[in-house]
Amino acid sequence: MSDGAPITATLAVEPPPQADCAITGQDDDVSVQDHNITFDRSRSDVALDGGTCNANVVEDADGQHTDRYVQSDVEDDCFCLIFHEVDCVPTLERVQNGRLVISVLLPDRETLRELVERMREVGSTVSVQGITQSSAEGKESVMLDLTDVTGKQREALMVAIDAGYYDTPREADLDTLADRLGISKSAVSQRLKAVESKLAHKLVDHWTA
Repeated sequence: MSDGAPITATLAVEPPPQADCAITGQDDDVSVQDHNITFDRSRSDVALDGGTCNANVVEDADGQHTDRYVQSDVEDDCFCLIFHEVDCVPTLERVQNGRLVISVLLPDRETLRELVERMREVGSTVSVQGITQSSAEGKESVMLDLTDVTGKQREALMVAIDAGYYDTPREADLDTLADRLGISKSAVSQRLKAVESKLAHKLVDHWTA
């Protein structure tokens, strides 16, 4: 694949130890529903590191959703600023194993390399979890990154497939899956819907990028 075609990359980022990141300070397996950085535009001398990081996070524990709003000051070691420096907008998806799972649309692989290098220069640990890019012939290669699927959601999906829940005709219902997993039928339904929604959005985001 050439460097010249737009790509969508999925990154796992652990901020530097000295960074006071309110989002990664949350528990693991937390979804980030909304995230933005605001600046005081009334000040002409406002620096890029003088803003406020705002995020709405959702924890899914045993089928129960807990929403939390978190906020922190943007410091000069905040890795989110680097996305602005390379002129791209990140989508923060979730916190997993102490790392932020982030998807970002970039003009080419060279920009991705620059982004990763800059984040590592400020002390962040970065790994590329997945890349999608159209080939020169117009055919597309799709790589679905599943790092934002929780362990419980993954377990429910695997049990559902094994039991024939997605077969035609369907060979198992939610009651069967609930018995196998030892949880309520509504909890099984919520976990499966969460996985289905994530996979569907990833496909649509790829097709429309």
